[in-house]
Amino acid sequence: MYILDTDHLSLIQRNGQEGKRILATLAAVKELEVVVTVITYEEQVRCRLSILSRAKTPDEQVLVYQGLQQLAADYQSIVMVLFDRTAAIEHQRLRKAYPRLGNMDLKIAAIALTNNAILLTRNQSDFGQIVELRTKDWSTP
Repeated sequence: MYILDTDHLSLIQRNGQEGKRILATLAAVKELEVVVTVITYEEQVRCRLSILSRAKTPDEQVLVYQGLQQLAADYQSIVMVLFDRTAAIEHQRLRKAYPRLGNMDLKIAAIALTNNAILLTRNQSDFGQIVELRTKDWSTP
């Protein structure tokens, strides 16, 4: 199982060169299960809602709501892995072992570890510190 970190999913959603590279790699490994975590969903929804709270004009609001609706549509076709009790316990362990890493990153790492998955991310500076976590970056050649 491969888990798309928020950064990799966002690159795909933006449809730039890096996102296209990730999609090409995904197409080449069709037999693998590729998922996202509920934590990525939370991060993306929070971001959209934060932007919405700052939208001043009707046009800005319409644009943000369109983005929020697109996000909902995107998640209808993506398998999402939950933050279950096993992941919550692993998260607590990671919190103690890596107190300087971000809480959301540690939750994603906990889900990846408890599902024996490889995390697809550009964030090697943080996730690379977690010794037992397997990561890959498919956004670069």
